[in-house]
Amino acid sequence: MASSALPGATVIEKIRRLVIVSVIAAFAYAVFMTANRGYCAGGFDAQGGFVDASGRAVDQAPRCVELTLGPSPLLYAGIALFVVLAIGRATNASTAMAARRSLSRSAFVVVGIVVFAIIVSQVWFQLVPIEGFASGGGSIFSPFPFGIIDVETTPMTTS
Repeated sequence: MASSALPGATVIEKIRRLVIVSVIAAFAYAVFMTANRGYCAGGFDAQGGFVDASGRAVDQAPRCVELTLGPSPLLYAGIALFVVLAIGRATNASTAMAARRSLSRSAFVVVGIVVFAIIVSQVWFQLVPIEGFASGGGSIFSPFPFGIIDVETTPMTTS
């Protein structure tokens, strides 16, 4: 008895590939979208007092700034929406070959979007002038929607 392939099995295989590639891309996005930078505008003198960034003694503790880069939930939603739309396009395709081609392109686009988001966010994060926050000023434009930068400012402590 000869076994026959399920009609549309190659399209189902491409759908499965798209879903697996999207899950792996989302996981890679979560892993590579984490970064952390810190800066303290000053330090301690020999007597245990505080000094500012210029080395002058000050009464108040200098401010420390910590920037944390993290993934944006919007990109996860975008990946999921893109996968659902790609499957919808494939079901409306005129031929199985057109459906497979559409699903293959969609997998490529998902990976491209994730790689682009990681590169843009990491470069953007490294270009943020962290020293401006320690002096009480500074502004940040996050690489939204590719990533989110959290800013935490605290006084320097001895411990």
